[in-house]
Amino acid sequence: MTERRAVPSGPPSVTLIGSSLGGFVAVNAAAAWPDSIDRVVLLAPALDFNRLQDLDGVRLDEWKRMDRLMVFHYGYGRMIPVRYELYTDACNYSCVDASLTMPIQIFQGRRDTAVSPDSVQSWAQSRPNVELHMLDDDHQLTSSLELIWRNVDRFLFSGPHHQQMPE
Repeated sequence: MTERRAVPSGPPSVTLIGSSLGGFVAVNAAAAWPDSIDRVVLLAPALDFNRLQDLDGVRLDEWKRMDRLMVFHYGYGRMIPVRYELYTDACNYSCVDASLTMPIQIFQGRRDTAVSPDSVQSWAQSRPNVELHMLDDDHQLTSSLELIWRNVDRFLFSGPHHQQMPE
């Protein structure tokens, strides 16, 4: 009788998915543990979070002085306080310098006011392993969810990563 495994042997196949600040975290985690990460999917990633000059119209020096900044959390649908320590910790990491070789898929809204579409496009275009989808959408990408899920499904579960579905 042959042994059957619930989980295949060998290295795990982990996909990181990050949205906004979670995209910043996903890129840095993939850079820290490249042998453990198979793919990365980013939604409106805040790739230059540690290079901000202001956040929601508040300058960094003012945020530092107040220590807390109220920002709208899209997931919770309300304002929440963010401590300045989040920014100082983020300065220890860099997406700009991250050397990633695994396939990466990015969805970025052209009308995003929270994350610069130009900086995401520039970051993606300098990496041959990135599949970038620039969408007619804002930071939440809610108008593009069907297209995003179709492409993520293809990216994760079907054929070559360079084939794109029409947008």
